Amino acid sequence: MELSPWSVGAAALSLFYLAVLGTFVLGVARLRVRGEKDRVAPDGAWPRVSIAVPLRNEERNLGATLEALAAQDYPGEWEVLCVDDRSDDATPRLLAEFAARNPRFSVLTVPRDAPPVPSPKKRALETAFARASGGVFMTIDADCLPPPCWMRSMVSNFRDGIDIVQGPKRILPGETALSRIQALETLGFTLIEGAFFSLGKPMLASAPSLAYRREVYERAGGLAALADRVSGDDDMLVQRMSRFARGVAYNADPGAQVRTWPAESWREFFSQRARWASNGTHYESRAYVATLAAIWLFFVLLPLAPLLALAAGTPWPLLPLAAKVAADLLFLALGGRKLDSLALLRAYPSTLLVQILVVVWAPVAGTFGWYRWKGAQAAPRP
Repeated sequence: MELSPWSVGAAALSLFYLAVLGTFVLGVARLRVRGEKDRVAPDGAWPRVSIAVPLRNEERNLGATLEALAAQDYPGEWEVLCVDDRSDDATPRLLAEFAARNPRFSVLTVPRDAPPVPSPKKRALETAFARASGGVFMTIDADCLPPPCWMRSMVSNFRDGIDIVQGPKRILPGETALSRIQALETLGFTLIEGAFFSLGKPMLASAPSLAYRREVYERAGGLAALADRVSGDDDMLVQRMSRFARGVAYNADPGAQVRTWPAESWREFFSQRARWASNGTHYESRAYVATLAAIWLFFVLLPLAPLLALAAGTPWPLLPLAAKVAADLLFLALGGRKLDSLALLRAYPSTLLVQILVVVWAPVAGTFGWYRWKGAQAAPRP
C-alpha cells in the first residue's frame, strides 16, 4: 500500500514525540525523591543566601508571600531583596511596612523614569543581585508561597560540585476547571524540568524555585547578557550558566514544593502562556529550537486527526493522538507519584484539549506580542 506524504509526516512526528517523551520518562525515573533527612548543610556549612523577589502591583498576594519567606527555617545567614518595579497600587507601602518589622528584608526600587526595556523583570532581578551579599542567589515570584523548609531543602543540594538547583512548584488547589487544568499543566512543566536536570542537560527552568551560585551567575554574564529577550530570566539564564557549572541538580523534595496562585481568568492564562512562548525561536541552542518546532508541528497535527479519520473512514489517523495520550499518562503518572500529585491526573481530558490549543496558539501570539504583562501591552518581536 502506498503511503501518502501526510501519513509519512504524521508517523515521523509521532515517533519524534514518543522519543522526546521517552527521554523525559527516563529523566524522571532517575530522580531521587528527597525529604527531611536530606535537608542538611552542604559540604558541612550553610552558605549565605540572597533571595531576589521582583514585584509589580502585587498587593493582592504580597502579604502572604512575605510572611512565608519570613518563616523560613534556614540555619545560615540569609537576606531577601524585594525590588518594586514602579508599582501603582499599595505594593510600595506594604513592602516598606513589612521591611520595617523584618530586618532581613530590604526594599529596592526601579525609578519611575527608568527607560523602557524588553524585560522589566530581568532589570528588577539585576537590581537585586547588584546589592546581594550572598554566595548563593535564589529567585521566587511575588505570587508564590514557599514552605518553611524551602530554602534549607534547596541549598542542601549544593554539594559535590553542584552549582545550579531547580526546585518543584505546584498550583494552589482551586474549584474551577481553569485552576485544575493549570495544576496538571504545571505538574507537566515541573516534571520536564526535573527530567532535563536529572539528565544533566537543563533546558527548561522556572524562577519560582531556582538557585545558583553567585560565581556561576557572574561568569555567565548575568541577566545583562539576556537583556534583549522578553522573558528567559529562568530557562535562558540556566542554559547559559550550565556552560560554566560543574554540575546541576533537581530538588525532588515534595515537601519543599513552592505553591503559586493560578491565573484567575482565561484571558490572563492565555496571555501568560503567550509571554512564556515569546522566546521560542531565540534560544541559543539551535537543536532546542528545532525540537520545539517539531513538537509544535506535532500539536498542529493533533486537531486535524479526527477530521482526517472521518474523511478517510478509518481510525488510523487517530494514532498520533492515541500515542500522545499513552505517553503523557505514563510520564505524568510516574512523576506524579514522586511528587505526591497523582490526583491531578483526573483533569487530563480537559487539560489535553486546552494544551493542544495553547501549544499551537501561544508561540504565534508570543512572536507578535499578542499579550499583556502587569497591565502593559507587549511589543512585537523584532
